[in-house]
Amino acid sequence: MSDLSNTSLDLVPMTGSSNRVTIPATPFQIRGGTSTGGATSVPCKKVWMSCPSTNTTEVRVTIGTDCTNTTGIKIPEQSTETDIYLHLAIDDLNRLYFYGATENDVVDILYTK
Repeated sequence: MSDLSNTSLDLVPMTGSSNRVTIPATPFQIRGGTSTGGATSVPCKKVWMSCPSTNTTEVRVTIGTDCTNTTGIKIPEQSTETDIYLHLAIDDLNRLYFYGATENDVVDILYTK
């Protein structure tokens, strides 16, 4: 059972954290729970994601299934002029699947519990 059961998703609590996911070598896919490929559940309510401008390729994300170079949503890249984030309401970082075409590209994740 999640530590978020019986709570409203409309409320944004004062707790949360951040996570950095690093794209591994072939097949360039990883789950969002931890940098070890989603081995641990990370309960949350909302996430904000972006990629540093140092990434060499675009990174994509899907919910609940493996992501490929043709599926999912492109995660916006941070810039020096504006910061744009992909915002999702989701109950666990472990349900996010990432794909990047280059090893060591990263996704920065901010989440609330």
